[in-house]
Amino acid sequence: MTEIDTHFLSGVEQFNSGEFFEAHEEMEEAMNLLEDDTRDWDFYRGMLRASVANHKLGQGDVAGAQLHLRAALKFLEPYPDRHRGIRLREFRSALTAELSRLESSATGIEPPRIEMTG
Repeated sequence: MTEIDTHFLSGVEQFNSGEFFEAHEEMEEAMNLLEDDTRDWDFYRGMLRASVANHKLGQGDVAGAQLHLRAALKFLEPYPDRHRGIRLREFRSALTAELSRLESSATGIEPPRIEMTG
């Protein structure tokens, strides 16, 4: 397992535990280790922004959460349904649903989970 994978998987675990700030930090570490390999740059940016969105939501910053969710979806859109060991189609769908609930002023919104493949 590479150092990138270690940070990424730690970020996934923290995201799923509701530790969104820490998840953001781990995703950022993974992204920074990419160096010249830019194929996944936007993927990590999307995962990072999803983490920030849920951190903002936890702070009560709904507008900030919406902004970061939109950015996350934009960055993640080009990637295949299964990417880097996660069920990305399902995660994008969950982020879209979360954004829709926020835009309709719903309360008690549960953050999505990142599900791993096989």
